[in-house]
Amino acid sequence: MTREPMLPAVETFVATVRGLFEQGLSADEVWPQACEPLRDMLRDPSVCEHATTWPTSPAKLGLEGKHANLLFYEDPDYGFVINGLIKKPRAKTTIHDHGKSWTLYGVADGGENVLRFKRTDGGAPGDLPETAAVEETEKVEVGPGFIDFIKPWEIHAEYNGDEPTVAVIVRSQRCGTYVQNIFYKKDKTVEQYYGPDQIPFSFG
Repeated sequence: MTREPMLPAVETFVATVRGLFEQGLSADEVWPQACEPLRDMLRDPSVCEHATTWPTSPAKLGLEGKHANLLFYEDPDYGFVINGLIKKPRAKTTIHDHGKSWTLYGVADGGENVLRFKRTDGGAPGDLPETAAVEETEKVEVGPGFIDFIKPWEIHAEYNGDEPTVAVIVRSQRCGTYVQNIFYKKDKTVEQYYGPDQIPFSFG
């Protein structure tokens, strides 16, 4: 089945990631090496211009917490996907992990604070607990060109500033194919879900 062509900068990024897999590299070798190619893609003016066409409706695309992502691409051989989202000013995500997925979160426009957390209850990565205690370990203010490299099960959150944040997200597999955790600090409960809804959208 023939797919619709994407922007040249995006096609170059896809070819680069596919090339890493074709070398027989493991996931923990592929994804660190994909950070700089993603940064190059984000620098391309056509990508920034295309982002101005991304919708913020239906409502879940701009929602805090359990939101939705645009789905631009899913690789037929290696399973990785390219997502997009626009977060509204002052939006806050939940404290969450991305389950077993590797994730590159690239800021194309705007800025936000990335918060990182660790478990303090002795739980191990890969757990799907009913309760857990987490504490903040780091807060990083980020802007255009920043790539947040998120390993499987790493706990984090993003808090927006006064401007919207536009981001391109590369995941090692599509949301909905794995379970992830949401951590609620107020009562230490943990909820499992299958990640943001996926809304197909052209990147061409």
